[in-house]
Amino acid sequence: MSLGLGLGRWIWRTTKVLMVIGGLTVLSVFTPIFSNVGVFALDVFSKITLGTSHTPPTAIVLLGGGLTKKDGVIVLNHYSQSRADTVITLYAQTPLTIITSGAESPWLREHIKTTHPEAVIVSDNASMNTCENATFTAKLMSHHELPKSVYLITDRYHMARARRQFARAGIATTPQPAPLAVPLTWGDRDNNWTHSRRTIYEMVALARDIFRPQDNCRTADEISLEEISTPRREPKIFF
Repeated sequence: MSLGLGLGRWIWRTTKVLMVIGGLTVLSVFTPIFSNVGVFALDVFSKITLGTSHTPPTAIVLLGGGLTKKDGVIVLNHYSQSRADTVITLYAQTPLTIITSGAESPWLREHIKTTHPEAVIVSDNASMNTCENATFTAKLMSHHELPKSVYLITDRYHMARARRQFARAGIATTPQPAPLAVPLTWGDRDNNWTHSRRTIYEMVALARDIFRPQDNCRTADEISLEEISTPRREPKIFF
């Protein structure tokens, strides 16, 4: 009888602790705590699984984050804009070959060239997802005889997943995270929730990539260099 009573009390106390932890976790998504802790965990994962590259980067790889329409014209969305701006700042300090990856490449190229017309930009126009970003970038780097060590530009939430895919493609990466357009502050719950959503999405996507890799990633042999290098459409022609 006393054993059953003691077990019941232990279960009740444990349930209360779990409820408190769960409640604090739910509340934390509306503060900077959740996203910062999530990014810390993703960074630790990268450090444990990827190690540190001792080869200096030979190129800057910029991953597109999407396009949007403004006044009837297709333009970079805020993810792509922030990443391109990060490249512009990095290139001013370290003028390496820039590789843009994704269908956004023509727009990214145009944006970078506005500030750095002298920049050498190689474009992967064919990638549709992160694993193709890595695979097609590796093919371009081999074609241009660039040692496979790069500065990788994407947002900090996507970085761990992207670095894993690039490592699988044989490319060592030095992370250079780009900020999101909305600030992470204690005073704005909506902005904090935006960052928390991004954290949750990337943690789930990373787990998916590890335990059930996506089957829509084309291999380097399935697409030619000409296809990779040919833009699907040029900027400023959408109305």
